[in-house]
Amino acid sequence: MKKIVLFLSFAIATLAVNAQTKVTKTSIAGKWALAAMNVDGMLYYDMEKDSLSLGQAILSQLAAAGQDSAGAVEMMKGQFESLKETAFTFSDDGSYSVEGLPQGAEKGTYTVDEATGTISMTGGKGTKKEIKATFKNNRLIFPIPAEGQSPATTMELKKAK
Repeated sequence: MKKIVLFLSFAIATLAVNAQTKVTKTSIAGKWALAAMNVDGMLYYDMEKDSLSLGQAILSQLAAAGQDSAGAVEMMKGQFESLKETAFTFSDDGSYSVEGLPQGAEKGTYTVDEATGTISMTGGKGTKKEIKATFKNNRLIFPIPAEGQSPATTMELKKAK
């Protein structure tokens, strides 16, 4: 009986720790820093750990060209260095800003569809983006759909201090 109670207690504690927060205007309010980025099948870069792993598509291209993957990883880390400064700020008043982008800062307004977790962002130039965000391990997950030939990208944001 003690083993069953212990097991159930452990299971409940595990579920509570890994519980997903619902995407709401309140839950995303604040400043979020880019913590990791996954380019589908190409690479995963964990900026907190400064760890970049290459996907099979890039490894195959490097092997075909006779290039060293370690050198490519260091080169790519250098190219992504500026992305470490990327930060999203969602204000309570429905405005947002993104800083640290290569093309410059972006500002606009946002709304959240709490039923679907979709964040609709309208930029200052009238550009609209809809991102079906989720929470996982205290990170706000932003999937960016593929456009044209480019692969889908997922950004993982963590609450900034």
